[in-house]
Amino acid sequence: MFQNTTVQEFNTLVALHREQVISIGENTIDCPSLRAQMHKTRIKGCAVAQVAYQNLIAISGPEDGEIHPEICRLFIQLQCCLEMYITEMLKSMCLLGVLQLHRKGVVSMTARNDMCPDPNMDYRVDESSDVPMLEDRSSSPVDFPQESWVVCTDIENIESFHFFSSLGSGSTFQIHLLHRDTKQPTSSEMNHNMTNFEFRTRSVLRPAQFGGDDCSPSLTEERACHPSKECGIDPVNCKDKFTCDSGRCINATLQCNKQNDCGDNSDERDCGQTKSVCASERIFAFIPGADLIGYGFDAAAEQMRGGVLDNSFMGGACTLQRHKRNYYRSPANIDRYEIKVGKIKFLSVILCFESISTKGKRSQASNYDALCLIYAYLFRSISVIVVQDSEFYRVHQVVATSTFRLKPSGLYLADQFLQFLNSLPLEYNYALYRQIFQLFGTHYFSSGTLGGKYDLLFQYDREELKTYGLTEIEMSSCFSQDSSIFTIFYNRKSFSSTCGKHSFQTKYEGSIVKAAEKCITSVQGGRAEFTTALAWEKKGVSPDSTTYQNWIKSTIDNPTVIDFELLPLVNLVQGFPCAVTKRRHLHKALEEYQTEFDSCKCAPCPNNARPALSGTECICICQTGTYGPNCEKRARDYTTDEVDGRWSCWSSWSTCDATLKKHRSRTCNNPAPQRGGRPCQGPEKQVEECTVSIFQTQNVCINDDDFETEGSRESQLPPGASGCPKPRPPANSHLRINKRQYDYGDHEEFVCFTGFKLDGYQLIHCLQDGTWEKPKGRCIRNICSKPTVPDGMTIYPDKMEFQVGSDIMLACLESGMSPSGRQYYTCGKSLVWEPSIPQDIHCKIDKPFVPDSSCKAGEMHDGTKCVCMSKERCRYESDLCVFDADKETAIMMSICAFYADHCNGDRLYFMNHGPCKTDAGSLDWAKFRASVSEQSSVREPCGSDTCYEWETCSVSKTCECKIPRECSKDGKQMYCLKIVRLQSTRSLNLCFMAAMKCSKMEFELLHEGPCASS
Repeated sequence: MFQNTTVQEFNTLVALHREQVISIGENTIDCPSLRAQMHKTRIKGCAVAQVAYQNLIAISGPEDGEIHPEICRLFIQLQCCLEMYITEMLKSMCLLGVLQLHRKGVVSMTARNDMCPDPNMDYRVDESSDVPMLEDRSSSPVDFPQESWVVCTDIENIESFHFFSSLGSGSTFQIHLLHRDTKQPTSSEMNHNMTNFEFRTRSVLRPAQFGGDDCSPSLTEERACHPSKECGIDPVNCKDKFTCDSGRCINATLQCNKQNDCGDNSDERDCGQTKSVCASERIFAFIPGADLIGYGFDAAAEQMRGGVLDNSFMGGACTLQRHKRNYYRSPANIDRYEIKVGKIKFLSVILCFESISTKGKRSQASNYDALCLIYAYLFRSISVIVVQDSEFYRVHQVVATSTFRLKPSGLYLADQFLQFLNSLPLEYNYALYRQIFQLFGTHYFSSGTLGGKYDLLFQYDREELKTYGLTEIEMSSCFSQDSSIFTIFYNRKSFSSTCGKHSFQTKYEGSIVKAAEKCITSVQGGRAEFTTALAWEKKGVSPDSTTYQNWIKSTIDNPTVIDFELLPLVNLVQGFPCAVTKRRHLHKALEEYQTEFDSCKCAPCPNNARPALSGTECICICQTGTYGPNCEKRARDYTTDEVDGRWSCWSSWSTCDATLKKHRSRTCNNPAPQRGGRPCQGPEKQVEECTVSIFQTQNVCINDDDFETEGSRESQLPPGASGCPKPRPPANSHLRINKRQYDYGDHEEFVCFTGFKLDGYQLIHCLQDGTWEKPKGRCIRNICSKPTVPDGMTIYPDKMEFQVGSDIMLACLESGMSPSGRQYYTCGKSLVWEPSIPQDIHCKIDKPFVPDSSCKAGEMHDGTKCVCMSKERCRYESDLCVFDADKETAIMMSICAFYADHCNGDRLYFMNHGPCKTDAGSLDWAKFRASVSEQSSVREPCGSDTCYEWETCSVSKTCECKIPRECSKDGKQMYCLKIVRLQSTRSLNLCFMAAMKCSKMEFELLHEGPCASS
């Protein structure tokens, strides 16, 4: 069947079968023949794959026994794509039918039982590629305009959320359909115990600032709805694992081990014999802080969120930790946990400059310690309005009790987090995916330290401190020596009980603590009775050393996270249905989430203050010596006018290019640095890896192991066999020999896919220990990817991939603007653009070239005479294509450079305005025209060009070729030509010959001079 099949015929077959699978989606679930049609199609797919597998190996390539790489690649794609589409269609039969009702709207439910249209069997093959491409013809959810609310549909599996945009263009809300669980129902209860509701959301376009009214706190509205249809979706397949009643999959060896591994105890039911994981029957306590380690963390808000890891899951190992007489059992997620009490910082005094507005909002110096910002919530508790410039000092103590590190993979997720992930829709919707970050944060703890934190924040009148002559260094020293603080931390009296000069000693008895206007206490970690006792009040009794020591001891059993390393929450999205699809959606949603709460939306603040976005309002964080609601007031000694640069918002990500990279950029203009201010810190451009998928517009369910095919994974040797199994080919390649078993010393060769070239050595050898040597080569792209350009600039031609030798032109979208650097670039043999595109290239106002009217073209005045210009002086847009007769190639240059080089004797000839034409005909004519131009008796200037005797200058100032019969029959320069069409020789002059060449009449130039008479 396939033995004599061409690649194009094979492509057609693949496309036809795919379109048949997709067309089934046009049927509805009410059609009685739907399941039969699906089953029939799946059987046909299996048959096609089986026949292809048996016959493709018979196709010979350049060498005997070699499978043609194009056929092999297409077959692998057929297997993967076909099975994925069939599986997805089977799971989505009901959904497709319901959406068909919404789409047509006029067909009643009763009528549809009798209306079963035949599947649409037409198909399309992309002629520009050897790979069949799919049209977007699936029945995925679509937007329904001009509807106020959407009809809700009850889906049995919580995984299948539906959402629709609905309001008219004048509304700021979007409407979505959602199912919310009121409890954890069983499969049979799912349809009856759901609370169904639809909701709509909006986002802040411009935050409030400078005293403006804040946005309405409600960014989401919801209301109940009533489903019109019920559907059943296949449950999660745990394969060889045990399926808990909750739907979670656990290792089958964890059944009947006397511990609740499922969380609902379903793994301990109906047990004949039981076994224990630990040797002892004793029940061990959880390690201190295990629940905190499993919390999510919002990196933007610096706050913990909901639990993402289930650290009550112990698994099949019994790892114990001992502290004195207590034994603790480590959860399965913990790789290392060590209890070790110690002080990270004995005493740390940090200066924070702070002023508080009449609204009670905080503003803080830009040169503060990072810890000041982390504990910024302290300032929210200040209720006294401070109208003068204030100074804050923070006394900070950190106590470490234990360290932890999580396993790098295979982490056990918390039930609520896993259920929320399963409930996310396959169709991307920012409002739904954003809830993950709002509820569970953006990151999770990968390692860190547990313990306690003790903070004291003292507030002072800055002007009063200046009258006492106390410097910042002296203030820090005073805190370290103050008897009331010294006694708490060191359990002994200070050697120095005084601080400052005579006036300060007289008024406050030399105590820096007594001079404070207010003191705020923050205690994290430890038991409640000790944290309360550590509170510090100016007129109350200060805590003593015994209370402080008791608090430190209590942080061992009741710690908080005091130091940590984070990993993205998206890393946890694996190992459950449709993980790849949802992981990609979460990546996209995280980018939008971070953009939504970026302070780049805020306008610049007065006096070089730093803007920060707090909820839906922008606040200003003041520099030292400035204060007021928006930092608009200055102390008398604040005289600087510097303005530091701040970034604009990031541009949108570019599309994923051929190197699987995407790009975005930002500009330092919000504001730009002024009057000696510092430039923006951080990168101007970002590059990240990305994925290109033919299914990304179809919202297909892609699992973690969907792309593991037989040809891409390493096989195993048969029992008792020796040698090496089939190796795994490097990325973007396939194996040429492709055997199941190789003897010691045998070699295998990997061949690169189309569009890739070999970099290095293609052979690998089977070693004596039964392993393969590491490949010394790789398959890399054989094209240049589309470069990234700033906003307001575009690339011609607009393609994603360019062959070696291809040219691109950079152009500004706004009229009257041109690129600041070169305009034309070439894809070089090293697969980079030549010359390299400057990183700081931008659009500038285009200043046209104005020649010196008193000199010839290409000349300029030098004293009393005209001399040829140097092309280095011509820094203008390269908008001319000229032919370099010496190099026999077409190049781009400005009209100024063209005139200058021509004046200096370079053999340059005008071809056209704009990019050079790359076709062979244009280059051949330019080469011929240049070769005979010197013999022309006519040289007529015509715009940027020069017309010769076979051309006329048109009204539009372009040289147009004459028709041969318009040339005079006489002429001094004669040529002997053989006319191909007539198969005869003629003696013609230069005008006749050039006009014939321009008209594409074929002839052969025999020699110069007239033909010999016959």
